[in-house]
Amino acid sequence: MSSQLKHIGDLVSGKPAVLFIPGGMATPPLVYDGIEKMIPVQSAQIDWSISEGPWDVKELGNRVLSFVIEQDLGPTILAGYSAGGVIAQQAAIADKTGRIAGLLLSNTGPCAIGHGDPNLPNRVRKQWFSAELYDRFLARCFSGEIDPVLREKIIAYAKQVKMEVVYQSTKTLREHDLRPCLSRIACPVVIAHGILDKTRTKEHVRMLVEGISDTEVVYLNGGHTIMVEDRENWVRTLNHLIKKVIGMN
Repeated sequence: MSSQLKHIGDLVSGKPAVLFIPGGMATPPLVYDGIEKMIPVQSAQIDWSISEGPWDVKELGNRVLSFVIEQDLGPTILAGYSAGGVIAQQAAIADKTGRIAGLLLSNTGPCAIGHGDPNLPNRVRKQWFSAELYDRFLARCFSGEIDPVLREKIIAYAKQVKMEVVYQSTKTLREHDLRPCLSRIACPVVIAHGILDKTRTKEHVRMLVEGISDTEVVYLNGGHTIMVEDRENWVRTLNHLIKKVIGMN
């Protein structure tokens, strides 16, 4: 069965790759723009918010693994943050053949305990797309002022995303608990966590470390969308993982 996942970037079969997986609430893949030029392997952004459904975050993880197999990629690192980190975890949990070589998880967790805002899915149903809803979300995603150009691009992307996509992903993010399955993740995992994040905290980092056998933790100076707020150190951490699992500088 086809993964039916859209992606941005050209991929060549057989070669190592990094797949960037954005978060929920219609977070655009463009938060990763430019990083492809800063790493020594091919890469693509998984644009799941405008792909066909279902948009259950656990099922999206299974579909990312299917995508890796469809593309016949070499050793593959999944770099996911927020809901994208949950998707990456599930792909690695489901991987029985070692297709996933490593995970870079940022400001995410294996469950929504401590995440807060349990009524967000209902508000999405009633208020998508409204400034009241999305401005509050963006305020949680950044620890400081958002670059005005980036903010405009993020909002323009979100406006084109269907309400049902956002509803399903936010709802299932709060329903699934991957903690009992984390021991199935066989690949090395690096957690690059923005220390100023008030949504995903050190408690979520602790859950990941306790459940996954091979983890490194790097705390970075920024909030939830850390690949934007501390890009230099985030990319340095990614390149460290690439060297570790793929052997390329």
